[in-house]
Amino acid sequence: MEERIKDNLVQGEEILWSSRPAAFQPMDKTHKSYYIRRSIIVAVVSVAILSAYFYSAIATSAGIKWGVVAVLLAVALYSLVSPVLDINRLRKCSYVLTNENLFLVTPSDVRSVKLSSIPTARLAKDEDGLSSLLCGPLADKLPAFKRRVATLSGALVDQDSSMCDRFVLYGISDTDSLKKAATGYLTIT
Repeated sequence: MEERIKDNLVQGEEILWSSRPAAFQPMDKTHKSYYIRRSIIVAVVSVAILSAYFYSAIATSAGIKWGVVAVLLAVALYSLVSPVLDINRLRKCSYVLTNENLFLVTPSDVRSVKLSSIPTARLAKDEDGLSSLLCGPLADKLPAFKRRVATLSGALVDQDSSMCDRFVLYGISDTDSLKKAATGYLTIT
């Protein structure tokens, strides 16, 4: 992680704090109903699409193209397992605060937002007691069950003002050390 971050630092930029997401349960109170609801919706929509395809293929005597069925099943399967893949990616992430930027280091890339472009920052706990750093007005409006996915999506920046609309760091274990390191650089409420 250190080497990947060093490549992204500018002259005079120094690391003030770094961490990884705290250990969390995939199906905790905050996320269980969301994942169940999502899985049911994916299953129902997939069955409806496949049923409509089979009906159409049979009714028009076009014949069933098994390649189409395979693609539809693959998309449905990916939709069902993508939350598990997201959880695995999130567990491999790192968070870094410097005197200039806030970084999210994912397994595949490094995303950052300038501290000067973050209009608001606050810590919020979910039902399971996990704290997330919510930066920007759109992050403030996120329900707790969407914070994991928002973390992996990186920063949303307003194109007109260049201000950060949303940047989330999920599952911060030591909020006191983050607040202390951020003093003078980022106001966290």
